[in-house]
Amino acid sequence: MSISSHKGSATILTMLIAAVIITVGLGFNWLVKEHLKASEGLRNKAEAILKARSAYDTILYLLLNGRVTEREVITTLGDEISNLKTLPLDGQKVSLSDDLYIQAQDSNGMLSFVNMNLAVFERLIKKVGGVDNTSGIIDSYLDWIDEDNFVRINGAEEAYYRGQGLPYGPRNYPIQYKEEGEWINGIDKKLYAKIEPYLTMLPTTGFNPNTASDEVLMAYLNIDEGSLRNLRDYMSKKSIASDMELFTITGRRITSGEEGGYFFPSPFIEITVSAGRPRSIYTIKTGLDTRQNVRSPYGILYWKEE
Repeated sequence: MSISSHKGSATILTMLIAAVIITVGLGFNWLVKEHLKASEGLRNKAEAILKARSAYDTILYLLLNGRVTEREVITTLGDEISNLKTLPLDGQKVSLSDDLYIQAQDSNGMLSFVNMNLAVFERLIKKVGGVDNTSGIIDSYLDWIDEDNFVRINGAEEAYYRGQGLPYGPRNYPIQYKEEGEWINGIDKKLYAKIEPYLTMLPTTGFNPNTASDEVLMAYLNIDEGSLRNLRDYMSKKSIASDMELFTITGRRITSGEEGGYFFPSPFIEITVSAGRPRSIYTIKTGLDTRQNVRSPYGILYWKEE
């Protein structure tokens, strides 16, 4: 074999080795970048968790030591640990920093699966969900929570769900998880997504128009958009504290002689804390019972982390 042939073979071998080295180097570089990206993601997640939990503890302290009014909590100790002077109880998103937000929602401004007002629930489905015939949904809801297997006229019991090939049937017990609402006959994912923001698993002690959304106000009071605008204009200046005020503005009453926490927040509050920018990295959602007892200054009815 000639010298030139040996040189040609050596050149090809060198090129192959160089190609292998470059390929390995590029692969290693990609691997390092992916590990760095994963590490950065874990760091951001850890920071978000720390910020959210710290903010939750701070808000809880301010909430329990604050003064509750018809629509907000005045944080009497805010100057000592936070710049937050007031905490709205209408679900309004409050910024604590450029990547940290808090929301507090009075349960009396929502519809509760614990003690559901069926007439209001039906109107909410019609107004928000755009469903005209709600009798099937209401009957199916009642069949879901009752203890028997007798089917209401437009309802659905075990046989119906099995006949649809579904792996579940009615609980035959009060709803335990909010997501159960999506499984009830007549409520699909699209409808549930529309009404879900106005529903809660916390109990209510009455109704508080000062912390209710427009949708809940229209459903609860059975008013149109014109009456809603008048009500909002009035509440932009002051809170509604009596049935007489409400009747003067809307022509509607809500107490009907019943006792309860009307026009005032309940002791049950939904707290949401989210951390992250531009999108939430970590979120805490919890149902808080602010009533004190001999064992604890407050109670947590549910806790979700996302």
